Amino acid sequence: MRFFCCKTVGLIIERENTLDNPKTFILVFVAAIVALCLALWLTSSDETQTITAKVISNTLTQSLDGQRRYLTVESEVLGTKRVAVPTSVHCPEGALVTFNQATDSLFEQPLTFLNCE
Repeated sequence: MRFFCCKTVGLIIERENTLDNPKTFILVFVAAIVALCLALWLTSSDETQTITAKVISNTLTQSLDGQRRYLTVESEVLGTKRVAVPTSVHCPEGALVTFNQATDSLFEQPLTFLNCE
């Protein structure tokens, strides 16, 4: 036990250091994990929005672990953004692409490529 003196009130406050007990620490840790999982579950949503954007550029890159293709797109919703798409996608500049994106989440959700017109 530790004793602390509160000078402004003039009282001696007795306080136990409860996190020194392993059972209490584990209980608090598990409760925090449950609270985090519950918060993430409540904020997740199955709702999606469809976004159409115009292709500004189509870039294919080569690295040691393979190829990657990126589309730089522009839309009213996204502004200008670079999006990774499958390497088999060949969208010319000026084409319209359609993406799906989950909504109502704490974090920005990635765009899922649907098609190129």
